[in-house]
Amino acid sequence: MIHFLIMPPSSKPTSTASSTATATVSAATAAFATTLISIEFCCGLRSRKCEKPGCKGLKKALEFDLQLQTEDCAKNGSKRIDCLPWKGGSEANPDYECLRAELRRMAPPNGRAVLLFRVRCGCPIAKLEGWGSKRGRRHKK
Repeated sequence: MIHFLIMPPSSKPTSTASSTATATVSAATAAFATTLISIEFCCGLRSRKCEKPGCKGLKKALEFDLQLQTEDCAKNGSKRIDCLPWKGGSEANPDYECLRAELRRMAPPNGRAVLLFRVRCGCPIAKLEGWGSKRGRRHKK
């Protein structure tokens, strides 16, 4: 046997249902906004940048870069490249001598070949350079 409980009609509309729905929607919106902010913070552009002022924060930068500089470029020189430390600690490190010999062969006359080692964001952290053969200038008679 089934018994039905009949409630008398109330004169006031129930506000608990509407306040519960409002609370649920606001909680869902806050959770969604928090998720978006945390994803941007963890995986966004800011997380890829290092602390250097000119960092571009690249996603998949190359690990190294080879630059061939002519005589004029080597004289004027890029101050960013010149201030980088040598890979291997010093110029005379025997572990990198074979690689420096290859760089010397690639370098233009009176110029240099610079191998830049980069971090994942694209900023250079070290260099290895080989100067090209020295050729004297022609003298006018």
